[in-house]
Amino acid sequence: MQQYIAQRQFARHILSVPVDITRKTQQEKVPGLTMEISQGGLSAMVTQELKMGEAVEASFELPSAGRVTVNAKVRNKNLFRYGFEFDCLSEKVRQQIVSACESLPPYKGGW
Repeated sequence: MQQYIAQRQFARHILSVPVDITRKTQQEKVPGLTMEISQGGLSAMVTQELKMGEAVEASFELPSAGRVTVNAKVRNKNLFRYGFEFDCLSEKVRQQIVSACESLPPYKGGW
């Protein structure tokens, strides 16, 4: 049996920090906890249901960079774990995420 291996554009790295997800349509903050991050997005466990494709703002602490706030879209869901794709990152924030990813341990799956 051939094993399927997911091909990703960016490597994922472990990042477990509190995150505030703000729903753009309702300006409602939903607390959560990040699980992993890459240059293209992050995953997080959140306390309320979000809709696929929903535009949100995510605010969280990056190691050595401090608090960052990014626009993102909900791309996938597994129970209360959501995948968010970053949308229109500024060059400064993109570089902060790249630097943080370089210092974080790689995510190898298995949550």
